[in-house]
Amino acid sequence: MKGRITHLFASALVALMLLAGAAFGQSHPVEGTYTVTATGSEIGSVTFTLTLKRSGDKWVGEVSDSPLPLTISSVTVDADNKVTINASTGDAPVTIAGTFEAGKITGDWSAGDARGAWSGVRKDAGAAVAGVASNGAAMSLEGTYDAEVIADGQGSLPFTLVVKKNGDNHAVEVPGAGDLNIVGIEVAGDSVTLKATFQGNPFDLPGKVMGGEMSGKWEAGGFTGTWKARKKN
Repeated sequence: MKGRITHLFASALVALMLLAGAAFGQSHPVEGTYTVTATGSEIGSVTFTLTLKRSGDKWVGEVSDSPLPLTISSVTVDADNKVTINASTGDAPVTIAGTFEAGKITGDWSAGDARGAWSGVRKDAGAAVAGVASNGAAMSLEGTYDAEVIADGQGSLPFTLVVKKNGDNHAVEVPGAGDLNIVGIEVAGDSVTLKATFQGNPFDLPGKVMGGEMSGKWEAGGFTGTWKARKKN
């Protein structure tokens, strides 16, 4: 009896070790290679490739195909998938922060007095976007929208947004754009980000697509608010 109990205990221990090994072997959702677009009044729009990997409890990052020299010194990812990247371009330190959701990281960057926004779409997330497009869901984004950006405590700016299909991607236009303009759109599954500018300063409007509507919350330059866009019939 004692030998049987010992054998069962040993078998259970081995099973637990195998399960633990499988769990530790699972890749983290943030890991992967991203196509990144960074915008700012000082740099305009810059595109590069970012690879994030986890090695045990530590994270490493690498930048390639960048028109600006950028070296990553450290990467942290917290329990809420908030990503912080410390890097340098030349002798200038750069802080890149964002949040991962649905195959995409969006956030802000700063380098001294220079600031801007950035977003990275994981390359394997493109297949999911293509799958949505093949089912007609992404195609439903095309159209003309009554849209509005609301700044908490400041007021709102209504505008007309036109979304058109452009190859495998989408293009946007704001007829008669004034201080507020929408210069791009990124889609990953049901997540959408409008690339906006206000008086030439770039910021992101992240949100979700549901039926003929898009909406979300935004934060930039110390201001916060919401936005929404409803497709016209």
